Amino acid sequence: MKQINIFSIIAAFIGLPVLFSSCEDVLDKKPLDLIAEDDVWMDASLAQANIYGMYENLNYFSHWNGDPITYRSGGDGYYGWDYYNSYNSDCQADLYWGHWLSGRGKDDTGWTPSTDFGWDAFSLIRKTNIAINHLTSEESRNSIGVSVANDMLGQVYLLKAAFYFMQARKYGGWVIVDEVLDDIGAVAGSDESAAQKLKLPRATLQETYDYTIDLCEKAANLLNTDAPSGQINKGSAYALLSEIALHGAAYLSYYDGINVDAYYQKVIKSVEELDALKKYSLVSGAEEYKNMFSDYAYAQTCPENILVSQMNESYGYRDAPYSHINRLLVNFGTALLNNNINQSFQSLDKGYSMTNAGAQIQPDPQMVEKAYYVIDLDRKARRFEESQLFAENIDIVMEEDRWVPGAMREKRKLKPTSSYTSISDLMYSRRDQRLAGTFVYDGSEFLGNTIYFRTGGNIHRDSYVDKAREMGSMTGILYSKRVPQYREIVGNLNCTNPIFRLGRCYLNVAEAYLSLSTPNEAKAKEYINKTRVQHGGLPALTTETGGELKMIYLDERVAELNMENDRYLTLLRTALSWGVTDPTTGYPTGEKGGIIPELNRGNNPTKKLEIEVPGDYMVEEDFMKPNAYFYREIQVPQSDHNFIFTPKKRYLLPVPQSELIENENLWQNKNWLSLIHI
Repeated sequence: MKQINIFSIIAAFIGLPVLFSSCEDVLDKKPLDLIAEDDVWMDASLAQANIYGMYENLNYFSHWNGDPITYRSGGDGYYGWDYYNSYNSDCQADLYWGHWLSGRGKDDTGWTPSTDFGWDAFSLIRKTNIAINHLTSEESRNSIGVSVANDMLGQVYLLKAAFYFMQARKYGGWVIVDEVLDDIGAVAGSDESAAQKLKLPRATLQETYDYTIDLCEKAANLLNTDAPSGQINKGSAYALLSEIALHGAAYLSYYDGINVDAYYQKVIKSVEELDALKKYSLVSGAEEYKNMFSDYAYAQTCPENILVSQMNESYGYRDAPYSHINRLLVNFGTALLNNNINQSFQSLDKGYSMTNAGAQIQPDPQMVEKAYYVIDLDRKARRFEESQLFAENIDIVMEEDRWVPGAMREKRKLKPTSSYTSISDLMYSRRDQRLAGTFVYDGSEFLGNTIYFRTGGNIHRDSYVDKAREMGSMTGILYSKRVPQYREIVGNLNCTNPIFRLGRCYLNVAEAYLSLSTPNEAKAKEYINKTRVQHGGLPALTTETGGELKMIYLDERVAELNMENDRYLTLLRTALSWGVTDPTTGYPTGEKGGIIPELNRGNNPTKKLEIEVPGDYMVEEDFMKPNAYFYREIQVPQSDHNFIFTPKKRYLLPVPQSELIENENLWQNKNWLSLIHI
């Protein structure tokens, strides 16, 4: 199946002058450099190209953001320390929603109703309404064919649902616009009636989600099951519906008198319908899981992918289309990418230079400990430091911290009786299979090299020639998921970006079953096990119940959806449906709408993993047998980089004050009625 390059299609149609002539009068000609709107919707190819143009906005959706949210203020939000992402603090790997936790969004005190996070998305809605008008007209349907028109109409309904969902997640209730407002031009003049017509009321939270769900259901009824790769199809509609209904139910559960079970049942039904298509299946094993995100050719025909955005153009990895690569990849120069970096202990003293700063987005290694389980000695899956494997092989000793005079630190050291000779082997073997497809860790393979984060290793920051530039890994681990697995990255970068895939849908169903007024834990475990077993290679859940099961589910969602911009919204959603988590146990407390501890960085500082060798790292025997590790806090230079999460206030953003002034029919979210930080 050949991948459609949507952007190439758009460019071809936009750049191609279309000639029209008249037999009746040689002077009766349409413009030679323009295509009239009505003509577009009378031709199937031109109509589809126009719809493809709307797909560009799905980039925002696939990253779970609206364009203004990508704004980051100056140095403290862009290349700053805010980007050392933590499992416990700044919403690891949410490349776009995580911006709320950096720059101006790091602290609620910097948020006021004067801040606009993208309220004005009405141009997107106008485009879809224009398309709907044409695709439902008898003239257009007769010209391009009813079945073709129906499929295109389904695509547009889904796009409109996606745009509304983006706004609902940010603001709750938004403005429902169900017609083309053609009087916009008059507003610039003195036509007060036209101006008033544009002052539409704001819908309630429930009305907005009901409208969005209805759009998605309309799309599902119209779309074809099969479509060219990269094009919206029926499976896309079911996948999006599972997202909309799940998020809507969680937010509506915070209010009395609403039957949220009906929304959770829509999640369940949508994925049942998705499975009934018999078109998608989970990939199996570590290699296929990794390739689903990092292998351009494989992703095109991957049976798990429902809708994937892909690019295969020639850009440097610092260019805008691939900015996420620049944030994830240590900035090797071209020569180092195309040739082996130092990987033998004999040459480590020489080090090597790198261009600019190191990767801005680096995971907290404790995320690996918490979310990527180890298969224990009794064949049960547990967090590593809670396992029998850890207890039998590791001693925890206290020693003076050489970086903090007078302070003590915990060092985890191999026991003399351990059968493991390398602590890296102990830490990273027997793990969830998704670990290898998500991270670069000590002893792993990446871009044709063996990577060592241990003391003296080739990605340890102290191994570089220019040590003042803080290069390499600051946290002792890097991301590899969604990074192309070839070395010729600069100049020819093929990228994949999953928008919808089956594994995510299955976890949505699991959450729905856990969130019903009478939870069905057996069915929830059935769906968790689908990804846990097939992707993670972990033993199936059996007897787990209650708070423990919900904690396992939240960990499973991290392991499965890391780097897919899910974590932030999952924390918001489950904090409203299940209550915030207990920082000690990780179990939901039932305290709905409270402070989400994972989002308060001051209480959860990012850590660096230090792996020590037993003697001289320039000696091969010592270097190849590291025997201890410990964590130390990364000291953030600026004191104001402690994130503050205020109860309720962060669950929905404020309606911009400028919009309230212009339109008296809007109303402010209740926790933003004052500029006072509450």
